[in-house]
Amino acid sequence: MQYLISDIHGDLNSFKKLLGQLDFNNDKLIILGDVIDKGSKPMESFNMIRTLMKEYPGRVVLIKGNHELFASMYLTGSLSERVYLTKDYGGKTTLEGLRKMSAEEIKEFKIFIDNLPLYYEIESPKFGLCIATHSGLYAEYIVHNADGSINVVKSIEEGYRKDPFEYMCSGDIHRMSTNDLDHFMIVGHVPCVYLEGESYRILRRKRYMCIDSGADPGCKELGGRLSMYCVDTDEEFYA
Repeated sequence: MQYLISDIHGDLNSFKKLLGQLDFNNDKLIILGDVIDKGSKPMESFNMIRTLMKEYPGRVVLIKGNHELFASMYLTGSLSERVYLTKDYGGKTTLEGLRKMSAEEIKEFKIFIDNLPLYYEIESPKFGLCIATHSGLYAEYIVHNADGSINVVKSIEEGYRKDPFEYMCSGDIHRMSTNDLDHFMIVGHVPCVYLEGESYRILRRKRYMCIDSGADPGCKELGGRLSMYCVDTDEEFYA
């Protein structure tokens, strides 16, 4: 079975509860970014994922989210500590974890997050070939196919190439027409509690779904949770 989780944001307890349903000898987990920042145990969650990736090669995939990008920007000096500590960035607990690491460990951490993939292809019995990514699309850089449909993969790559920060932070997929996407998309990034219906439940639209159910502390005050989606059975799980 293939499972997807997005926007863990340091919610280690909920993450562990959902992981209890998986058997990594048979199952595969794709994480759509934003493991770190905001929650109480971001680096512990991140390190658990790294351990699983080593113990079960090919069974755990981590995609880059905007908060992984923020951490890299902070480490290169292009994002100030003052800004990283603000509510929108939520870097306080991540910084606390980084300060416990050696220079070599921090260097290795940065190399790892810098090289995370932007998307992952998944075959779904219900939706066909899907593209799983973090934020979705950036309306400023959309690539169309000859038939006028949106080339999802090329649009992701072009958006990130032209403006990584704006692309990774974009919530445009929820505001633009998506009926002509050439692949079904599975995204995270914008918590479902802020979208139509204002519910923690996974948001499903014609050509994409959002699985960020709001695990960060601010969203949990609005009823948010951590969700997991099973591609093969079309089931939703919450913790």
